Amino acid sequence: MDKDSQSHGLSDSRRSAHGSARILLFIILIFTIIFAWLAIVGATSAFMNTLPGTALLTLLAGATWVAMTAGLFHNGRRMRRVAWGTAIANVVMPIIGLFAELPLDGWSPWRDGGIAFWYVPTALAVATLVWLYHSSPARLAQRNG
Repeated sequence: MDKDSQSHGLSDSRRSAHGSARILLFIILIFTIIFAWLAIVGATSAFMNTLPGTALLTLLAGATWVAMTAGLFHNGRRMRRVAWGTAIANVVMPIIGLFAELPLDGWSPWRDGGIAFWYVPTALAVATLVWLYHSSPARLAQRNG
């Protein structure tokens, strides 16, 4: 694939993340691993207690974090769109959780705005949106000429 893209004159000259962006990505990765693990444990417990709605929504929250992180690390055009969509979901769902009683496991990052993690999931999702906007290749290309 790399050889084919070089033969057509296409190249990606973007640099990898450095400094604060790399730290942000590392923090998001650590929390994603935690959220995914707790989603699996919480969903298993919910399924065993015959609460399929809670189990599925908790798994969806964990999967959304995994997809967002994959989109951030891949950084391709389509994966950035995945990261945008899932980051928006990771901001909106906890806010909805503040006002509506969602059937979520107690350790879900979406429960009550992310209260189980001191609102860190919502803050990280907002930071992700800011980073996605700030590092947008189209915006950078437009700004540079």
